[in-house]
Amino acid sequence: MALLVSLTDTDIQPWVEVFESELSNMDIRIYPDVGDASEIEYVAAWQHPFGEYKKYSNLKAILSLGAGVDHITKDPELPSDVPIVRMADDSLTNDMCLYALHWVLHFHSDYYRYVKQQVKKQWLPQDFVAPRNRTIGIMGLGNIGKQIAESLARQGFYVVGWGANEKPATGGIEYFYGKEQINAFLNKSEILINVLPLTEATTNLVMERELRQLPKGAFVINMGRGSIINENDLLSLLNNSHISAAVLDVFDVEPLPVDDPLWSHPNVTITPHIAGQSDGKTAAMFMVENIRRIENGEPPFPLYDVTRGY
Repeated sequence: MALLVSLTDTDIQPWVEVFESELSNMDIRIYPDVGDASEIEYVAAWQHPFGEYKKYSNLKAILSLGAGVDHITKDPELPSDVPIVRMADDSLTNDMCLYALHWVLHFHSDYYRYVKQQVKKQWLPQDFVAPRNRTIGIMGLGNIGKQIAESLARQGFYVVGWGANEKPATGGIEYFYGKEQINAFLNKSEILINVLPLTEATTNLVMERELRQLPKGAFVINMGRGSIINENDLLSLLNNSHISAAVLDVFDVEPLPVDDPLWSHPNVTITPHIAGQSDGKTAAMFMVENIRRIENGEPPFPLYDVTRGY
């Protein structure tokens, strides 16, 4: 029985230390040193090469480093009967809450203006806006979106949420759902935060028509997936100042090509898909616990649902 660790763009040593300590009865292998592929029963994965999963004939589960699993499901040769377990480690969720708070404050408190004023040596205080008078719109109120919404509400912001399906309101957060209510949600969102998963239904969900529903001068923070907010339409509305500025952590193509106009836009800030970073030790323990569940005949959590797309 073997666990294959294939985690691109991360220091795998803390992960391996936990796996070796907690799964002493399991052979821990580090990609590309696969060995006998038939012995691989689990893969701890982030950006594992497409076409590889089909080689592991006895695979019991794929354990995703991220909450999103499109880095796995886009593999055209992915075995259809292998469970995919999403990451729901508290440290990753907390990191995403901090990312959202940082950039909300960047826009809400006019720090983005002060950066430009410093270049011009301008001493020009901007008007104060109380958090209760600033509406933050969260697209996607799953586990992560819900916690981001609640953390911003605790800071005094007025928070509204949108999701595909009806669900009970929580924490005093006004909730909109479905295509019929998306315009009402966007009309309120002075700072729009996207944390939706990428599915067929959410691909290009927010295009020019939707972006124009935002209040003039709104801000956009995309920390879900790049293909949800159409990049060309976003650029167009940035250029005509309907949208004041954007922070983008995710893109249609990653890494973002060097000739992409987003790099040089004066009102766009780019981060390299780091909005939610996992603590190797706690995230590895999350995977270990799910492996133990599977070995004990229990269902892992949270499990990717192919019908919902997340």
